[in-house]
Amino acid sequence: MYTLLAVCCLLGFFQQYNTSAKARLAVAGNYEKWLRSNPAKARWIGLLLMLFGLAMLIIADGWMLGIFTFILLLMAGACYTIVLAPLGFVKLKHILLMATLSLLIELMILK
Repeated sequence: MYTLLAVCCLLGFFQQYNTSAKARLAVAGNYEKWLRSNPAKARWIGLLLMLFGLAMLIIADGWMLGIFTFILLLMAGACYTIVLAPLGFVKLKHILLMATLSLLIELMILK
């Protein structure tokens, strides 16, 4: 569950980052091209993803721990996004692979 919530929060921040006018944007894939060509939709979807992640963290952990976890996820995600996105190192398949491995490990721990 936490893996999916973290992916929602980080994907929401990534969408907000790619619609920013001040960001140094790297070579774009199909997803980034769509984000840049539809900035209004991308901003709303990114905001909704982050709010969904925040709401689910609050439901799962309570008010204070949910908000604290959300802030920590945003700080870590922002650092990685701002450093790695302009270099073009992170691709969508890498994110999906890491999320899948993390989800499998999370499910094995819960059993």
